[in-house]
Amino acid sequence: MQSINTKSIIFYNGSTKRSSCGYCKKENSSFSNGMWASSLSVVAYQDMIDRGWRRAGKYCYKALMEKTCCPLYTIRCEALNVELSKSQKKIIKRVTTFLKNGECEKNPVNTEQAEREPIMKYKLEDIQNHDDKMKITNTDYLFDEEQSASVIGSHNSTLITTNKEDNKMVEPLNLSCNSDTKKEPKKFKPGEGADPNLPSSKKKKLLRIQKKLAKDPNFVTTISAPYQKCLEEFIAENDSVSTGGLQKLRVSLVKTGTEAFAQTFTAGATLFAKYQIAVHNDKADECNMEQYLSFLVDSPLKEEKSKHPDHPGYGSFHQQYWLGDKLIAVGVIDILPKCVSSVYLFYDPDYHNLVLGTYSSLREICLVRQLYKMSPDLKYYYMGFYIHSCSKMRYKAKFRPSYLLCPLKYTWHAIDKCIQKLDNEKYSIFDVSGDIQDADIFTIDNIPVLYRGSLMHYSAFKIIGNNENEDERIKEYKILIGPKLARKLIYCIMD
Repeated sequence: MQSINTKSIIFYNGSTKRSSCGYCKKENSSFSNGMWASSLSVVAYQDMIDRGWRRAGKYCYKALMEKTCCPLYTIRCEALNVELSKSQKKIIKRVTTFLKNGECEKNPVNTEQAEREPIMKYKLEDIQNHDDKMKITNTDYLFDEEQSASVIGSHNSTLITTNKEDNKMVEPLNLSCNSDTKKEPKKFKPGEGADPNLPSSKKKKLLRIQKKLAKDPNFVTTISAPYQKCLEEFIAENDSVSTGGLQKLRVSLVKTGTEAFAQTFTAGATLFAKYQIAVHNDKADECNMEQYLSFLVDSPLKEEKSKHPDHPGYGSFHQQYWLGDKLIAVGVIDILPKCVSSVYLFYDPDYHNLVLGTYSSLREICLVRQLYKMSPDLKYYYMGFYIHSCSKMRYKAKFRPSYLLCPLKYTWHAIDKCIQKLDNEKYSIFDVSGDIQDADIFTIDNIPVLYRGSLMHYSAFKIIGNNENEDERIKEYKILIGPKLARKLIYCIMD
């Protein structure tokens, strides 16, 4: 059996009680299974999200699809073959226009933000109690003394106090697209319509071809398809305009837990609080620095380096969007062996009309395409969950080509076909084949467990420990994670 340091350690909670839903806002209607992760390898977490799991901080959860009010379907986009929609192109151009002259594009665009999953909220006392039991050692975050007067070293060390002068927000720029002036609709004179006796109008190009064919019946037309710019070319326009434009946009990828991240911690925590209060109506104590640290900074993923010198490595990152020296958006992401997984996004509400939700998703897809050149297995963009019953989450289907994970067989299926089923039934099985999943002779007796600091198989624990209530729990655990993960994860048992 491998040593404890080389494995992923989890504490399985079992089925949770009913809770309020962050999507439909109904009380006592959301059901899920959950487990706390002390540490996870990026390979193990990749396998987990491919079985419908997802993390919020160090807490990992999986919806009880048959019971929950809003079924959560894991969705991923095939980043290498992404097809930009007209509205997505307009959003990139809107940012380009803003960087060029400080104004938003006048052409109308859907400014509905790309909402990511709501933060799974738990009482800090629960997190502290769990960490005490698991004896989880959190990373010590070092901060510049000029930026922060105190440091949070772990969940058990309390409040960060910050310098009030450093927390003053830069005055937001006046975006012309925020104007409240309304344009009067155009008035058209009533008439009888087009004259049916006149020939139908044709494009000049088609008329020229017809004239040539009239002169020479053997004339062969060669009409080439219009050139389609790729995502990188649109993003490159952003970057080129930024260097010489009125506004300077800088996008930086920062690994959490590093000294570089510590220097921007206060700016990120301040922006997070501003976003949560303005957009999600949170109270100040629901989005303070402790909450920010617990849910968006702390991560169970163990950092792994890549063999490629330019690869940022694997683990948890913040992709920061700076306008000059002002932080205007942060995309919290995990870089895994096969994908970039979006965890959360928060942005400055003053820049709502830049549609930073969709824009950041496109930048993250671009990141996948860059990493693919250094790591050929990394070619997907995981957008969290697709919730067909929640209109705010349907925007994810606009990223093409995308696929949903079957909640029973854990196979991937084109979203168009899935939507046809979801229109009729909110919980649906996409894979109707007769293939048997997880056919494995691996029994619960072979599951590695951690008990009183010793690593052993569950069969050994049954001899020395009290397994009266543990058998049913570990059987449920094995079904949820599957035999493959049951070999990789260490199941922690408390007295």
